Parts: sequence; C-alpha cells; structure tokens
Amino acid sequence: MSNKHMPTSNVMKNDFGWEIPVESIPLPSNGIIYDPDSLLYNCQQLKIKAMTAREEDILSSQAFIKDGTAITKTIQSCLEEKSINVDDLIIGDRNALMISIRITGYGSDYNLLHSCRQCGSENKVCVKLNELSIKRLAEKPVEEGKNMFEFALPVTRKKVLFKFINGHDEREQNISRVRLEKAGIVKDNTVTSFLESTIVKVDDITDKNKIRHFIENMPALDSRKLRLHILKSEPGIDMDWQYNCQSCLSLNEFGIPITSEFFWPST
Repeated sequence: MSNKHMPTSNVMKNDFGWEIPVESIPLPSNGIIYDPDSLLYNCQQLKIKAMTAREEDILSSQAFIKDGTAITKTIQSCLEEKSINVDDLIIGDRNALMISIRITGYGSDYNLLHSCRQCGSENKVCVKLNELSIKRLAEKPVEEGKNMFEFALPVTRKKVLFKFINGHDEREQNISRVRLEKAGIVKDNTVTSFLESTIVKVDDITDKNKIRHFIENMPALDSRKLRLHILKSEPGIDMDWQYNCQSCLSLNEFGIPITSEFFWPST
C-alpha cells in the first residue's frame, strides 16, 4: 500500500507551529502487579497525548460502539507507547487513563443529572473530573509481578486467591453474555459472574468448574465480605462525588456513572 499521502515530518509542529500536548498519567497500581516481562511492570505512569479529532472518529464509530470497544480503542490511540495493549491493564489503571484523556479532550466538567435521595428533586450536577483522587494499591500481592491477592473467608475459613479484572476478563464476560443471549438464555447473575472472574484459587483448588460450584454455594456472608474487600482494595480513581441538593440542601453522595455525556458531551 502506498504511503505517499502520509506525512514524513511533524506537520503540526513544522507547518502549523503547534504540537499535540503529552501528559504523564500516574497508574494507581504502580505497575507492581504486572508480569515482569511486560512494559507495564513497575510502571508508575504512562504518557498519553491529548484527544484529537482522530479519537472523536473512533468514539463515534458505530462499529466500535456496537462491539463495546470504542473507549478501549480511544485509550489505545492516545497512548504514546503503542506496544502496550490496553486490555492488559486492570480496570482501575485503565480508568485513570480514560478520565485523563477525557479531560484533555473536553475539559474537566462532567455534567449529569441526579435525583436527591431525600426529596427526590432532580439536580444538575457538575462533576469536576480533575478533582477526583487516585486510590493507590495498598495491599501487597502474594508475589510481586503477579495480579493475585489473598483473602480468608470468614464462614468457610477457606483461603481464596483473587485477581483484579482487566480488559481481557471484561471481553470474555461480554462474549459469554452474548452467546447466552443468542441462545435465548438471559441470566441475572452479576454476583456469581463477578466472583468467577476474580477468584483464581480456593485453598489448593484451581479447577474452574469446581470453583464455579463453590461460588454458587458459598455462604452469602463469605460472598459479601470478599466482594467488599475486593472493591475496597482495588486501585483506581475514587469515583464518589458529593453535592448539596438545590431544593432541600441535603448532602448527597453517589458513585459517578459513565453516561453518554462523558465522551459525547452535549455542550
């Protein structure tokens, strides 16, 4: 394929006198959970370029939106180190990049609607994305360079090894869900699906079918304590936001949802 239309120099800099800004974004995990052979190992920050019209094309691609890859491909496009696969990142690290990229493209104001939990009034809330804090990895993995952590279940007294979900895990979940839907099977099993994606070992058992059976029959308290521990210890961006209701002045706190307004702002 001919590359005669491809620029051989930095046209933006040389001809237009402007360069696309590049920023270094901290990774909440500090890179200690990635494979030592990976570029992500012990990587404390990654460089991203600011969002441009090229990334807007990716975000608006109906094909990418349909298969759920629009945001992942946008992050991949903005990464300076192209050999890194965004799907290798755990969700918390990926979210840190996603939020920073959104800020470079459309600013830090993220407008959404939220109903007051006291009076029910609908509030226009402006979330300041640049004020969200980084939630660092505080728990040590069972071994540096491995995405694996230990937790003792309070009821069954079983020792569980769990991992933080990455893009590959999310993709497998989506593929399984689509296959079931095509077969006419709709399952509302978010708790067990989450645990199946995170638990890699129970005591000395690693067989996935046996672990699935254990998950489906584990005491509810074990399930809840483990899920709360994973959510509490998972590194990422603190997605909680507070505001005072415009009608009753009550303080509301909620988890920031990623709506269409995030990457497709109306203003």
